[in-house]
Amino acid sequence: MGNYSSVIGSGRVWVRGIFGLAIGAFFLWLVLHQTSWEQVTAILSQAHIGWLLAAISFYSANMIVRIVRWRKLLWNVKALSFGSVGIVLLVGYAMNNILPARLGELFRANFAGRRYQVSRSAIAGSIVVERVMDGLIVVLSLLLGRLFVGEQAVLSSLTAIGGILFSSIFIVLWVSSHKSKQNWFSRLPSAITTRIQEFNKGLAGMRGKIFAQTACLSLIVWFLEGIAQWAVLKAIGVSLSWQQMLSVVGVVNLSTLLPSAPGFVGTYQYAYGFTVSLFGYQPAQGVAAATAAQVFLLGSLTVIGLGLYLFLNLFKSKAHVGN
Repeated sequence: MGNYSSVIGSGRVWVRGIFGLAIGAFFLWLVLHQTSWEQVTAILSQAHIGWLLAAISFYSANMIVRIVRWRKLLWNVKALSFGSVGIVLLVGYAMNNILPARLGELFRANFAGRRYQVSRSAIAGSIVVERVMDGLIVVLSLLLGRLFVGEQAVLSSLTAIGGILFSSIFIVLWVSSHKSKQNWFSRLPSAITTRIQEFNKGLAGMRGKIFAQTACLSLIVWFLEGIAQWAVLKAIGVSLSWQQMLSVVGVVNLSTLLPSAPGFVGTYQYAYGFTVSLFGYQPAQGVAAATAAQVFLLGSLTVIGLGLYLFLNLFKSKAHVGN
């Protein structure tokens, strides 16, 4: 873990983490001005456990598809087994829930690079492709969802910002991945050139058959994610149509782009509370749904991922002592 310690020890990363905590605290304060923890806990105490178990099942299926997708994105970098990719993805996602400001993405690239002797830059490239595909689908969900909500200034702004952001990144990655054979960066220092070349290896998911396959897998990922979130809302007593769920998926998951506290505390609560209120429900029900999702979905993922990481390090330590 020494290399990673140096990564999180840098000043910029610490500033980003503190900034994320501040944003999470702000949004939590904002949403609690519309409701109270007493209301939220009262709703949670009456949550339907059957729907929560269903949500966990769909979320687990979603994780399986995410592993298959990332394995395809990594294929041009290094052919890894489903289990090998799964370990790194689950650990990386768990760290994303533990660390503020999405620092888990840095951890995932570093962890995969060390564990499988792969370029961290190439791993980072595949992660960027994965996240951009997710972002485009989330923005598309929000765009379609707006057709059933009517004119709403916040939703319009989110759609515009998200659309411009992810479309721009997608275009840059697409051009870069298809221009990788031309040394347009040959005048740069060799160390930087090597990193760019390795990063471009991770962009293989933007080309040919792999792109079509990962795009289809991304649609399945977000279909399952949407059903899991719908089941969580059902457990809290919020019944939404599939058209309304498009807006929930869009707003809630775009909120995770903000640097935030661990587990998206604050931003998640505000996004859920804001969205369900558009459909006539109380913000407290949205906050309760967000909290339930964090505990049962993100929480179970974090326990599994962190358990895997601790087990692997413990096993490695014992093997080292044995030698």
